[in-house]
Amino acid sequence: MKKKVFDRLVEKELKKFKNYVLDDDEFMIEFLSNMSIDFDNYITHDTVFGDYFGMHFYPFWHNPNQEDFTGIIDSFMLEYMVCTMYTHDPEKKFRYMLVGASSLFLGILMFGEEKERDIMFHSMINLIKEYIAMEYSVNYQDTTLQEAFLLYDIYTGGKNHDLWTPYITKPLTPLYQDCMDNILSDDEEKVKTLLSDMLEYHVKQSNNDSFVRSEFTFASQRVFPTEILALIHYRHTQGKSIDFIDDKILSVFVPYIKANNFRPSPAVEKARNDMYVLLGIK
Repeated sequence: MKKKVFDRLVEKELKKFKNYVLDDDEFMIEFLSNMSIDFDNYITHDTVFGDYFGMHFYPFWHNPNQEDFTGIIDSFMLEYMVCTMYTHDPEKKFRYMLVGASSLFLGILMFGEEKERDIMFHSMINLIKEYIAMEYSVNYQDTTLQEAFLLYDIYTGGKNHDLWTPYITKPLTPLYQDCMDNILSDDEEKVKTLLSDMLEYHVKQSNNDSFVRSEFTFASQRVFPTEILALIHYRHTQGKSIDFIDDKILSVFVPYIKANNFRPSPAVEKARNDMYVLLGIK
């Protein structure tokens, strides 16, 4: 894909970020000074996720660097904390939406450790059960949701396979299936073509504002193609080369996937670990 095509998508989301997100600098300054999370403030943390992501993704896109890439990881970890608090909160003070959770799950499969992957998996199951109880549709069964469950199975030896399969009633789309089937192929040209096709699809869907028709409704989902990067990361974890990926967009992320430096910043790591203590998670 030509970089200018993706750049247009990035600039569109950046304009929204500047116009609508950066309204309360004082609030963000206060949050950055204390990221601790509890049952009273986790709703507030949910509003910070987009701000924090934007603060780091847009500078990273224009000047790739480890500090801002760590900030992107932090933003996923912050949202993971919100999702975890929500699923442990008996009062359910707001409605956590499944529409953003599939991409979050894919992000945690990349950036998280085994504990985070397992916790996120069970959060997904709980969210799906909530949706079914409310007679809502379980979205993205044939794309990002199923991809995340399949990758989770691979990383965990299928230990919870029987817990998620009852909720997935649709096959993967042909494009997603082809990518899952061939991401480890030694035919590098084929892999490049499939990843390029995935990116074309991603941009097309990201320009659709309907969450019913598009699995990429939030800025973080649109400008950070988690469903593709998760596959590249998976290929790398299996000892397969990703150096051949020369797409102008995807190649930006390859050095950071290869570096495997996914540890969050000390402040976010502390907030996450404090949350585990609060919830009694070992």
